[in-house]
Amino acid sequence: KLKLIILSLFIFGLFAPVFSQNLQTYFQENDLHPESSSKNFFFTIENKGKGRKAKTGDYVKIRYKGMLLDGTVFDQTEENDPFVFRLGHRQVIKGWDEGLQEFRAGGNGTLFLPAEMAYGKMGISDVIPSNSDLIYEIELLEIMDSKQYNQYMKQQELKAKKEFEAKKKAQFAADKKAIQQYASKNKMKIKRLPCGVSYLLKKKGKGKTIQAGDHLKVHYEGRLLDGTLFDSSLDGEPFEFVFGKGKTIEGWEEGLKKFKRGSVGWLLIPSKLAYGPRPIHEGKINIPANSVLIFKIKIVDVD
Repeated sequence: KLKLIILSLFIFGLFAPVFSQNLQTYFQENDLHPESSSKNFFFTIENKGKGRKAKTGDYVKIRYKGMLLDGTVFDQTEENDPFVFRLGHRQVIKGWDEGLQEFRAGGNGTLFLPAEMAYGKMGISDVIPSNSDLIYEIELLEIMDSKQYNQYMKQQELKAKKEFEAKKKAQFAADKKAIQQYASKNKMKIKRLPCGVSYLLKKKGKGKTIQAGDHLKVHYEGRLLDGTLFDSSLDGEPFEFVFGKGKTIEGWEEGLKKFKRGSVGWLLIPSKLAYGPRPIHEGKINIPANSVLIFKIKIVDVD
């Protein structure tokens, strides 16, 4: 019997991969009996799915959850945001490129990957420690060829565009409401331009209204809705620029058309006509993403 055991271990050593001791211990402690692969990983298949197995060159759409052996979840897909990649083209870790070839469309299971099939000695900063064996719960939603993949990507681009436009529309509506509430709170009788910029003239000024090509000297004070001052020219020289050349935010390009030389007033600008979803952090200027901006303006000179 002893010779038989030794022979069995010898044969196993020749034909089976050398697995991480941590994984072996994990299987024993959790009474797991996964299938082994000659490519140095373990896997279980809970639901076989249908059709052929995925192969190198296929585009696969998956949902997944990645965990350390202690159960810590370090990454996972959102419910409506699956991950798509081309199998066997080194777009993902080696354990995925090889392990996903055990799955069929509609199937789900678990991959147990030794560190060398994942992120090895490097790990990922504070997320995955060095030499970590990993567990991935995988659901293979779809296997696609190149034509199907291209069609899928076009659909995703169209979907993303629609979602972006819907988000912009909702943000614009919220900004207009916030501007109106700000004006009411501060007893400002504002007028709104078709573009969405609102303005109030405290002093009308003289001469013609500002036009493209005019050289302007402007003193200004910029604040957020909560009153936070983010920029001002009052401690120095007025800001000089040629109007209508795209040198300022769109809200200024639209709103200053109602101002003249000597005008004093306010521009209340929705975020899409200011800096939109892009936060600004330049020197002392700090403007959060999607911020409505309030500018007090004085037109010093128009030339």
